[in-house]
Amino acid sequence: MKISRTEIEYIDNTLGRLYGGLSLLVTSDSFTLNDANRLAALIALKFLEKGGAVIMVHTNLPFEIINRQIKENFCEKMNTAFQKAIREDRFYFLDLVSSENKTIVYNEVKNIREIANEPNRIIYEISEAKSRLKQKFPDTPILVIYANISSSIIDFDSKTVLRMIRKLTLDAKGEGGIFLGIANRDVHEPQVTNTLTHIIDYAINFSFETVEEKKQSYVHISRTPLIREAHKILNQRFAYLFTPDKFITLFPLYDSFTKLKESMSFNELGQVSILGWNHIITPIQTLILFIKAIEKQHNQEESRKILLELGEQVGRGAALLIKSESQKNNKDQLSEVLKYNTASGWGRVISIEGSVDTGKLKITGISTIALSYTHSDRPVCTFVAGALVGILQVVTNKEWICKETKCMAMGNDYCEFELETK
Repeated sequence: MKISRTEIEYIDNTLGRLYGGLSLLVTSDSFTLNDANRLAALIALKFLEKGGAVIMVHTNLPFEIINRQIKENFCEKMNTAFQKAIREDRFYFLDLVSSENKTIVYNEVKNIREIANEPNRIIYEISEAKSRLKQKFPDTPILVIYANISSSIIDFDSKTVLRMIRKLTLDAKGEGGIFLGIANRDVHEPQVTNTLTHIIDYAINFSFETVEEKKQSYVHISRTPLIREAHKILNQRFAYLFTPDKFITLFPLYDSFTKLKESMSFNELGQVSILGWNHIITPIQTLILFIKAIEKQHNQEESRKILLELGEQVGRGAALLIKSESQKNNKDQLSEVLKYNTASGWGRVISIEGSVDTGKLKITGISTIALSYTHSDRPVCTFVAGALVGILQVVTNKEWICKETKCMAMGNDYCEFELETK
């Protein structure tokens, strides 16, 4: 049995593939530590879903909290895979933390072991868990997760812990397993993180930047086995978001927002100009009230036609504004208009599948309208769908139609629009 992919696109694109003997590291600061732990948990859950085995060492949290976090943060499919792995004895949890409810939980899950917080004991228990797994599942790949390396450095000393991590990575290489460590850069010297990165084959780093008094989280790769592609990948920052079963990376757009602000002007007549065009700055609820008023006055089909037409006109205006500033090709013009819309507060594009040249596109993203609209049993981003049609009409000089197939107002993780030429 082989598991060659994490099914997390960002990792698979920058790592290449999972292989026996691989070691990975996720580092963070204190602000992004929860995100680092969540990514590691997602890797483990997808590994278990594919039939792999996982040994987790946790220095900070007991199993009952880990179990609750998985139920709260991940989808039913991931939770089902986790519970199945527990029943089949493919999941081991080495508990270094005392807990009042431990006896209750341990009676339900037999492969949870309370162990002494001591380096040699930790190494021994990991080895024993591997032996039991190999005996029962001889062809099953094993992932060892150590969370949190930095806590062990506080408990012992950096040299002792670095030797322990070095042994665990060498054991993984010798046995054909996979090792994943998590470290918090804030609690030890930078050279410790540098040494860990040197030991490891692949390293992901979470960090944050304060932008206008708000913290924005980013992720980047600092080490990867993909030598030929390294210059394109290393230290390139991405914004990111989690859904219940995905980790999605996004190109940072702060520069686009800065450009928009720099083009903004105001005069004493109360006119706000951006990129040479007058704008009205208004709360999102104004637009929501406008949309709901149309929906109240007209039946569903009529209100849909009205909102599509209005959105189309707005989209055409945005595209003409950006097109006058750009001499780029169709694909880049579409990207520039969507960046403008994002910086203007309409939401965020996650992915674009297909091509304007083939006449078929699928655009997924986060819609501010859907987030601000109350729960609905139908898609509510008709105005956005119309705007996308208007944008594409200007960019391609062709007629387009658009259908929203998923909507966050309906409980989906993102909004999805399917577009094609008439």
